[in-house]
Amino acid sequence: MPDQSFASSAFTRTILSHAQQSGLCPDQLLERAGISQSWLDEQGLHIPAHLVEKLWGECERQGAGATFGCDLVNGMATTCLQGLNILLDSAATLRDSLACFTGYLPRVTNYVIAELEEAGGQARLHLRGTDLPPHFFGLDAATLSLVRNIARRLGRAPGEVFVDVCLTPQQAAGEWLRSVGINVQEGPHLCLTLPLACLDEPLLGANPFLHQSMLRTWQTTVAQTTRSDSLDMARHWLTSGDQPIERIAERLGYRQPSNFIRAFRKQFGITPKQFRLSL
Repeated sequence: MPDQSFASSAFTRTILSHAQQSGLCPDQLLERAGISQSWLDEQGLHIPAHLVEKLWGECERQGAGATFGCDLVNGMATTCLQGLNILLDSAATLRDSLACFTGYLPRVTNYVIAELEEAGGQARLHLRGTDLPPHFFGLDAATLSLVRNIARRLGRAPGEVFVDVCLTPQQAAGEWLRSVGINVQEGPHLCLTLPLACLDEPLLGANPFLHQSMLRTWQTTVAQTTRSDSLDMARHWLTSGDQPIERIAERLGYRQPSNFIRAFRKQFGITPKQFRLSL
């Protein structure tokens, strides 16, 4: 089963659980999306991204309301997401927390990339699709999860934290965001904007011992299970686009492009540049 662009089986189970609570038939959704139940029964398995997107679409076709993704936020408690939330909650500052989020989101899904931009006295958290435009249900769930959790970690109301939130045209999260005092814009991808000073605020749940323990766990897991997967993803990006090699290295978590080039050559016998030229 290909998994170059994926969402975790844990996250896929969360979608199905919420669909069942919404009165939809999980077995029918799986069959129409082309996802095998056996894939979901295996911990840590990757579900191809195009099938997860098809699953979102089947939920919509079978009658899920426009706020299906907004409501999903209450059920996002899979093993993987719980572990990630503990890591994010226990960080010393919001900057540290968001660094973990952008760094380890690819363990949950790698077809949505999170990037933190700092400019003009503001911090902008961008979520962009890599190859597929993410379904608005998933973007709504991500929007409300991020807004609620960031505000909770700072111990402030969402309207006091965020300058504005930019949503894609189909998203339904705008009604809730406006109700808590957040200005809503429309744009090509999801973007959350907050004052730059917020990044260095201490978090209410900061716990250095717990954070370091969780960080070691995530670092070890990532090192053991995703090295070859990430290099396969690099090969996919080298094939499908014209991103600079330095940018691909950065997206895969390599601090130095030379380390990425060395790992790629060890895995495939040629450098990323040679691979791209061979196409």
